[in-house]
Amino acid sequence: MVYTQPVFSKRLLRTNNEISFSILARALVIIVEMQKESIYNPEFVSKLFDSMSSTYGLTNYISSFGFTERWRKACISKIKPAEKPVVIYDLMSGMGELWPSIKHSKLNVHEINAVDISPNMNSIARKNKKSVSGQINILEQDILKNDIESNSADHVVSSFGLKTFNTKQLTELAHELNKILKPEGSYSFVEISVPNNSFLKFFYMFYLTKIIPVVGYLFQGNSQDYKMLGTYTSKFGNSKSFHSMLLNEGLESHYEELFFGCGSITWGKKKKN
Repeated sequence: MVYTQPVFSKRLLRTNNEISFSILARALVIIVEMQKESIYNPEFVSKLFDSMSSTYGLTNYISSFGFTERWRKACISKIKPAEKPVVIYDLMSGMGELWPSIKHSKLNVHEINAVDISPNMNSIARKNKKSVSGQINILEQDILKNDIESNSADHVVSSFGLKTFNTKQLTELAHELNKILKPEGSYSFVEISVPNNSFLKFFYMFYLTKIIPVVGYLFQGNSQDYKMLGTYTSKFGNSKSFHSMLLNEGLESHYEELFFGCGSITWGKKKKN
């Protein structure tokens, strides 16, 4: 005698399998989304740059063919010099890579307050500040949870830190910038960006996501950390969205792309009360 499974049972089994697959698929989507957001967790960002700190400067310079140095100079050039001594805040300051550009500018600097979340980056910055004249204070804190006094900065500058924030965090950063700046105080942010040209974009992103990790492996023995730089850049796009956030915050803001869109700057000032 041949046993035949009832049609109803077959349908029920198929339905249960479909439901199980649907639940599994949704769970995987949630896990992937959570992993995407975890890269913007301040603790994750801090540990990432702690890990890269010993090789970041050299790897960054070699892999960018010196463009990062040119773009830092372009960032500082957007700040108009004044006769009075000024207080500058350098956000996501890293190892103090912006300081030589500030030093060689026409800015009359009274004090630089460097804000960064990475202990190891700050440790190297403390050594690097010896080669730069003037008062430099290292503030180890999350810029989105800072204790900086309102209206205390004449100028705020930052290089290559925007990409480590998601959209919500960038909105918060725009608010913090508005809080920190004095009325008529100015700011300038520069960031690596994704070019619009499809041909250039393909080769540029291939270089960021494939070649730079290899360079990182040669210097650090770990390519995964440097792969994150390409991941952040890909998700960030360019500074245009941040530029819009600054305008929404009530700040004057301008936007400019560098080298066919491989970099971008947003700069401006806080309006007078």
